[in-house]
Amino acid sequence: MQDAEIRSNVALAHALLDRHAPDLAGLPVCPVVSDGTDNAMYRVGDSLAMRLPRRLAAARLLEKEARILPRLERVPLTLPNPVRQFPASADFPYPWSLVAWIKGRTAQMDALENPADAGRALAGFLAALRATDADGAPLAGAANHRRGVPLSELADQTLNCIAALADEIDAVEARALWREALAVTFEGPPVWLHGDLKADNLLARDGRLVAVIDWGLAAAGDPAVDLAPAWTWLDRAGADAFRTATDMPEPYWQRARGWALYCAVIALEYYRETPNRPCRNPALCATSWATLGRLGLR
Repeated sequence: MQDAEIRSNVALAHALLDRHAPDLAGLPVCPVVSDGTDNAMYRVGDSLAMRLPRRLAAARLLEKEARILPRLERVPLTLPNPVRQFPASADFPYPWSLVAWIKGRTAQMDALENPADAGRALAGFLAALRATDADGAPLAGAANHRRGVPLSELADQTLNCIAALADEIDAVEARALWREALAVTFEGPPVWLHGDLKADNLLARDGRLVAVIDWGLAAAGDPAVDLAPAWTWLDRAGADAFRTATDMPEPYWQRARGWALYCAVIALEYYRETPNRPCRNPALCATSWATLGRLGLR
């Protein structure tokens, strides 16, 4: 999936538990299928999940998650409660973690009984997240893949990716949408944001949205990035309910469209099939193509 991917497998997961968590040795370990690009995940027994970084940048994000998640525990959806952190070692030269296993499935539309209810649940979650004290929170920037920074900082990369995809999308309209997003800047104080709200970071159970996982890109910055699920995740009914319940001013939604565009084109430019290589992440590419369709660019 990555040019320089850190490899892992069930045998390595067992070896790490045997050496560093012997009280858990012997528990069954099963890989968890995901289109996530930062971490490989393995279910350990019935109650734990092991997260092993897939790239160097993700190792630092795992350490940050352990620091910040306890500060966010009052939000209304379940978070992946940190259980144990492990430093780099001779067995695996990167930090890794164990978190509480959350029962559920990836929150694709077919996992939701009522997408409008899911949109409202996400809106309530984000309101609580934004209201959480962000004093001392890590600021949006290079350390969180720039999620929540001013969109102007992403202009060159976004326009280059649009140009690379010009044979498959409406590049003229994409550039126009991007200009509209750049025209409205964030002027409030930085607030908590998740930064990566896509289906595989949301969990559903019994048809309802119940959890938000993978907090590696969380930071304090422009919360418009967390409004992008109106195009990157939800169907029309869910997006309408999400927007009504969120009740944010129109400039936030302009920037959110820009964030949705940015996330889709950078993923496609890197992961899509080309004449020189197969698609490196089919699920993420499918999500990105769907996003561009909802934005009216296909």
